[in-house]
Amino acid sequence: MTRIPRAATQLFAATAAVAMLAACSATPDGPAGQPSQSGDLVSLVDAAAKTPIKDVKASLGEPAAPAADTKLCYITRTLSNEFWGFERDGFEAEAKRLGVNYQTFDVTDESSITEQLDKAKSAANQGCSALLASPISATGLDTVFTDALAQNVPVVILNDAKGNIPGSVYVGPDALTIGETAADYIASKLPEGGKVAMIEGDPGSSNALNRGEGFKNGLAKHPNLELVASQTAKWDQTRAQEIATAMLTANPDIKAFYSQNDGMAFGVAAAIAAKNLTGKVVLVGTDGIPQAKKEIQAGNMTATVSEQPVTEGASGVDAALWLMAGKEVPAWIDVPAFIIDSENVGEYPTGMP
Repeated sequence: MTRIPRAATQLFAATAAVAMLAACSATPDGPAGQPSQSGDLVSLVDAAAKTPIKDVKASLGEPAAPAADTKLCYITRTLSNEFWGFERDGFEAEAKRLGVNYQTFDVTDESSITEQLDKAKSAANQGCSALLASPISATGLDTVFTDALAQNVPVVILNDAKGNIPGSVYVGPDALTIGETAADYIASKLPEGGKVAMIEGDPGSSNALNRGEGFKNGLAKHPNLELVASQTAKWDQTRAQEIATAMLTANPDIKAFYSQNDGMAFGVAAAIAAKNLTGKVVLVGTDGIPQAKKEIQAGNMTATVSEQPVTEGASGVDAALWLMAGKEVPAWIDVPAFIIDSENVGEYPTGMP
């Protein structure tokens, strides 16, 4: 297949220039037979395909060695959240392994939507051959992505805020499935049913919204489970502890909590402990960070729906390079989440998959 040219140094061209570029047709007899319009890149992304990462790798193989001046840019979220550090580690390790230049751009906190947009614009203006990002908001970086794709710069979204822009590739799990998995697991632990509560993440986060929707969808399959309380703690552990304490005070017969990330789950665990209910109330977190696994081993948490951020970060690098080499890539490269509890926690002693 033809090879997609790498980025021009300046991504933010004038609107008219971008329109002109999009309107051009591919030029088979151009330099090295390379396509020249955004439509060529979009055509490489199968919009309807959702394919497990193992199948994509089996089909496409090792990415080809990129040009020496190739540069991959990753716009991530706050690295004070351990999870995004693992996502960054996967991205950087794979770039190093393949000998690709790279740069990571992070923000100060989980709600820094404007700061992240500024970082994305900065990255786009630094000659990036491909943009990888974990958007805080589902549409917050769309203008940057659209401009990038208009100039044949691949866009790969890692883990959160799967977008709808044609030509973009999402690498990560299904957040709806994560929430539903948590509900099903709680149902398996409470065969007689009971009251449950949910601690939500930031309401501006796609992960929070979709995990919450998925959890409610899952509960709908188990009518003996009743959601009696659901409130946002905005990914904050202290706030989660305060909210969970209030929930247990108002509903002392709560049988289970679902926390939309592990950090908040630690706060819920403290609230449960203060009520002398450790081991009596099911507590399911999300992400599978190392401390969560320690809490499961200690009996302070029941389970976590673990994601695979290192695999996601590395696979994002591969996806970008596959596209740059002109290979067809599914719009959704599925890196599924899975339950870690006392039965299998020993299989994951360090780090994250």
